[in-house]
Amino acid sequence: MRHYERMRVAVSASTAVDGGLREVVLTMQFAVLGHEFPFKIHARRAMAQGLTKDALRALLMAGLGVTLVASEVGRALSWLDEDAIEG
Repeated sequence: MRHYERMRVAVSASTAVDGGLREVVLTMQFAVLGHEFPFKIHARRAMAQGLTKDALRALLMAGLGVTLVASEVGRALSWLDEDAIEG
């Protein structure tokens, strides 16, 4: 686990991509994979970087029919709404 944590710190420290964009990409990847807990963590981080919940919704909808099917989009949108309540 220590090697993984060091790798994540190194990747996160990269200045090639800003932190907000990195969090958006991770959030969308977790939506595609169907992983609720990390989706919510990275959605919160993306919003802390200035992305709005409406922007996250729009990005989820952009994947509809491309990388996500309707049920996956609906599931991720519900996670986003739950996160707003929990967070």
